[in-house]
Amino acid sequence: MLRTPLALGAIAAVAVAGCASQTTSNDSSGKFRGEQRLVANTIEDFESAASKGDQDQICRDLLARPLVVRYTERGGSCEHAVDGALKDTDSFGLTVESVRVSGTDATARVKADRGKKDVIRTINLVKEGPGWRISEFVTG
Repeated sequence: MLRTPLALGAIAAVAVAGCASQTTSNDSSGKFRGEQRLVANTIEDFESAASKGDQDQICRDLLARPLVVRYTERGGSCEHAVDGALKDTDSFGLTVESVRVSGTDATARVKADRGKKDVIRTINLVKEGPGWRISEFVTG
């Protein structure tokens, strides 16, 4: 389990919520267009990588640089922090419900499949280069 509150709260909240990938068969990004679709694709990519336990891809391709830096500044590596959170997670099912884009910032509301009671989570993203990356997992 992650030892830093930020890393645990951020990664575990989303992993438990279950985010998804651009190449997922359960593609919830199809209902979006333009930048909104690209944001949803990033979340779907996260779900796919999380379900495969691919913390390297998550840190390298899907998390915003400042978030990766925060994890490494608290000791260890981003991959280690993500690995700990993924090991504590037993469900990765997620549906992107809505996406709001404002310039280089975006907010996605996602529904996590938690059996009898679904959970709604918010994920903040930023545009880095040509793509979108997860900058914050909002809990509660």
